[in-house]
Amino acid sequence: MTDPIVGLGASIQRQSTTEQAAEAVRHAILSGRLPPGTPLREAALATELGVSRSTLREAARTLESEGLVRYQMNRGIVVAEITGPDIADIYAARTAVELDAADALTRSRDPEIYASLAELVDRIEQAFVHGDFAAALDGDRLFHATLVAATGSPRLRRFHAQLQQEQRLALALAERSRHELGRTVDDHRQLLNALHGSPEQARAELTAHLQAGAAELRRLLDLLAHRNERGTPRD
Repeated sequence: MTDPIVGLGASIQRQSTTEQAAEAVRHAILSGRLPPGTPLREAALATELGVSRSTLREAARTLESEGLVRYQMNRGIVVAEITGPDIADIYAARTAVELDAADALTRSRDPEIYASLAELVDRIEQAFVHGDFAAALDGDRLFHATLVAATGSPRLRRFHAQLQQEQRLALALAERSRHELGRTVDDHRQLLNALHGSPEQARAELTAHLQAGAAELRRLLDLLAHRNERGTPRD
């Protein structure tokens, strides 16, 4: 009989290799080196990463669960494309969860959550000033995750985390295109101020914040479509 300890160790090592491959491809996608719609050639990519094709497929399944790649008939693994219906659906779900979170926070007035949100606003603004889109995206993600934590519901937190994961690619593209989209300031501080106000103020500002985010991504789709029509290389 196989020693179970040896078997467990081998499993951990395989998972580590798979996650390293997934992280390398994830970074290439979110940094723009692999734009939406790009086919991922298994053999070439596996050789470049120094892993087997089976390990690459496992990594691709992880990325598929995150909404970053998709399997397409006759094309294989492809970097996920952003669609208008995807944006509408994700933001509708986010709005439902985050409005519930805003209600919970304006009832509890939890000082720890407010302090965490204030720190994240500072981080986002600094990242924005220095053009660090990765840090800005991370701060945005943590801000909204921290807000949802005010609900005290582990299930809502998990659901919201999945929604955020699914829109990572869209947000990364939008952050890199922020000048073309006409965005020159960040509005999280305005949202935080409203969360300190009445429940009605908090709900109104949060709704406007999320609507603006959805509208920005829809404008990004139009921008990308225009580039493709002109034959302009994507970021």
